[in-house]
Amino acid sequence: EPLQPTRQRAAAPLPTLDALADQFLQQRRTAPPAQISQPDAAAATSKQAMSFILNCFSSPPKPHALILARGGSKGIPRKNIKPMNGIPLLVYNVKAALASGAFEKVVVSSDDDEILEIAVKAGAVAHKRSAESAKDTASSESGLFDYVDTVPELVSCALVQCTSPLTTADDFRNGVMKFHASGADSLVTVVRAHRFLWSIKDGQAVPQNYDPVKRPRRQDWNGELIENGAFYVFKTQALRDSGSRLSGKIAAFEMSEDTLAEIDTPTDWAIIEGLVAGKF
Repeated sequence: EPLQPTRQRAAAPLPTLDALADQFLQQRRTAPPAQISQPDAAAATSKQAMSFILNCFSSPPKPHALILARGGSKGIPRKNIKPMNGIPLLVYNVKAALASGAFEKVVVSSDDDEILEIAVKAGAVAHKRSAESAKDTASSESGLFDYVDTVPELVSCALVQCTSPLTTADDFRNGVMKFHASGADSLVTVVRAHRFLWSIKDGQAVPQNYDPVKRPRRQDWNGELIENGAFYVFKTQALRDSGSRLSGKIAAFEMSEDTLAEIDTPTDWAIIEGLVAGKF
């Protein structure tokens, strides 16, 4: 009698990587390590490795750039929108921050409608600052809280000072990159200056950062890092915990020497206006 062909059973579909990983985790909860099969363990390890790789390449949320611009500046009236070489002062930093691509948005916070109108025309988002946080005696931190409290989901923020119009798009971009790469809670911008510092103690001049008997040559000395006030980047949780823009692990971003100047007086304005004309 002729042999009848044997019917082959269809092969079971191979389990997916997720199914193998779930099986591995279930076994780990119910069985001692020796009973976990090697293929399942390998699958779970592969899944964990892939998750790690994706996390490494994922970008952190971009901070918001926040420019605080009160209407009642005293040293130089209407300073924040006073034309510098024909351009309102705050527009320099709005344009540079936007061009950097480092920020989710650029926000100008002010109690003054004219300032907000100019900011919006330059491409910024307007935030109406509270009267309390815009008083002459109010700190910049009060202005920061006035904004970040309206955006509870915001992870990080940058305080940008429009009194530093020499800050470039590259400065913003590289500063934010360093903030993220360093794992810092906050970042301060600095300039390296080769200046000898002195103080007066009991009526006498006392050197602070060098020995006059062994006066170093410029090329043999790293100099001092001086905060230039151009911008600060910080985690919003660090701000809430400390009440300060700078706290926790602090990183420093070094900028070019010309950015040391800030606008506080008419003399500052005249000097920086010339520098801006030559740089942009």
